[in-house]
Amino acid sequence: MKIFLQSFLKKYAQFIYPAVILVISLGVYFPFYGSPQAMFWDENYHVPNAQKYIDNVMYMEPHPPLGKMLMAVGESLFGGNESVNKTKLLETDYLTGDNAPPEMTYKGFRWPSTVMMALSVLFFYGILNCITQRAWLAAAFTSLVIFDNALVIHSRAVHLDGIQLFFVLAALYYFTRAITRHINHQIPITWKQYALLGVLIGLGTSVKVTAAILLVLFVMLYGVDQWSNIKRWNWLALTKRLAVTVPAAVVPVALVFLGVFYVHIGLGEKVYQERTYKASPEYLNQIRMGDTWSLKTFSLGMRDNWKYMSEYADGVPRLDECKPDENGSYVMNWPLSSKTISYRWDREVIDGKTVTKYKYLIGNPIVWFSVIGGIILSAGLIIGRYVYGNPIKDEKLFYWICAFTSLYIIYMLSILQIERVMYLYHYLMALLFGAINLALVFTYIYRDDVIANNKHTIINASLFALLVIAVFAFFSPFTYGFGLTEDQFELRNWYSFWKLQVVR
Repeated sequence: MKIFLQSFLKKYAQFIYPAVILVISLGVYFPFYGSPQAMFWDENYHVPNAQKYIDNVMYMEPHPPLGKMLMAVGESLFGGNESVNKTKLLETDYLTGDNAPPEMTYKGFRWPSTVMMALSVLFFYGILNCITQRAWLAAAFTSLVIFDNALVIHSRAVHLDGIQLFFVLAALYYFTRAITRHINHQIPITWKQYALLGVLIGLGTSVKVTAAILLVLFVMLYGVDQWSNIKRWNWLALTKRLAVTVPAAVVPVALVFLGVFYVHIGLGEKVYQERTYKASPEYLNQIRMGDTWSLKTFSLGMRDNWKYMSEYADGVPRLDECKPDENGSYVMNWPLSSKTISYRWDREVIDGKTVTKYKYLIGNPIVWFSVIGGIILSAGLIIGRYVYGNPIKDEKLFYWICAFTSLYIIYMLSILQIERVMYLYHYLMALLFGAINLALVFTYIYRDDVIANNKHTIINASLFALLVIAVFAFFSPFTYGFGLTEDQFELRNWYSFWKLQVVR
């Protein structure tokens, strides 16, 4: 029986692991995602804006439109609000709870982010499996994505990040797969790989522009593609290749981004209650003529949307940590999950005890602390190699560590250049880069044992995954809105820099 089971697992591991991971992920992300039946945080913005697509109402806002379009699709397919009067959603860009229809459910609007984040764990698993060629290791470290409290609570809402991270992980998976096939099987990297990667990056950027950090992947892909010419300083061959790869990469990104805006502008067929968003008279005239799908309207609408986005960004305040109610936080504090955000709380008395249901953005400390520990280790490894000339024991794995450490650092440095206030959830993309890096650092340190499928190494990785799951469960009341007494809250208030605040 034991031999049969081992043979079965070895033969069908490529299907069993992803299937089990997907079932677990859906089991974590989907339960209670319709609760509360009330909006919190940016849902107050995204719900009314997504509804405008359903009613073909023109609007502008600071983010690219793809995320809200998908939210509108979710509401149209799964909303269950057909009998609800939703005109209030068209009258504003920030819907307060008092103005929201009391019988309205938000499951449809939340569905795209929830399901896409749940599915994206397969890309995370695929990235690690491509690089390490060890399904058990990839599965163990995929727990970092499935069981992170911050990822779960923020994605199970009408927020953009779950949708964006789906495309980010899809792009990283495609990038990883193209390179591993090239290195391991000598399969050439063609212009099509650049183009398809460009499509995925374009989709991510069309949700939130922070995904533009993935443009760095083109540089990395080109470096692997032309490594032999780079070593020989063959400038002619390198230049010729650039003449092909640059258009192949950049054009799809631009076409996807502009194509999404074309649909956004085309769907805006009417102006509701003279809400013009400072649109130009020429653009408004095209809308009133019913000519929203023409190229002329697109050029006018694109210009006005871009102007609106720029002016909005300039008007966002800067971080002010002296404000008692400041929810923003400093970038360099994010790796330690500081500062957490209280999205919503509901207080009630049960059997004479005061119980509060919190929706708190707080990361799984095992995940977040391990990720920053992995970045420190990988940075030390890279410095040791290039500053002190230390030998490396696995060249391919070392360069993968360099790649994901670089993505993490470049992203954090880029965010530091932004002057407006930023929030803890802006760290989630870097968290994914760091989680992949952590798995690679583990593989590098225990390289020989990982290659040999040493049972003690497998047990250690499994125990780490179980620890991640246990701590996720401990903090899950903040994630799912389970009731907590004051003492139970304080039991989870581990560090002062988290700035958790109990409701009294």
